[in-house]
Amino acid sequence: MPIRPENVDRYPDDWKEIRERILARAGNKCEDCGAPNREVVYRDRSGWHVVEPTRKGDYEDVGNGFHAKCVEIVLTIAHLDHTPENNSDDNLRAWCQKCHNAYDAPMRRAGIKSRARASLAVKDLFG
Repeated sequence: MPIRPENVDRYPDDWKEIRERILARAGNKCEDCGAPNREVVYRDRSGWHVVEPTRKGDYEDVGNGFHAKCVEIVLTIAHLDHTPENNSDDNLRAWCQKCHNAYDAPMRRAGIKSRARASLAVKDLFG
């Protein structure tokens, strides 16, 4: 996932080297679903990749009446503990966008709720 501007300073100066090391460890494939980095693939409804790409953005019939969109896989490096300062290899995973987003979803939802509660509290104080 892109690094948010407010978190840039939390990453070490050698982040690019760390990223490359984790990608190499993963064989340049998602460590969850196996999607290949920087390849254009079709994703079926289950999320697994179907490697018969044509052009990014196209839709293809992948059977059972389902159509899948052709996407470019971009591997990201996930922090399992959601702490950018913890860059030990056992805390890092090379994941595609879909797998990374699925892992982060509960934390993202909690953050949204927390910010909403904080916003309501401010309104109660000053509203």
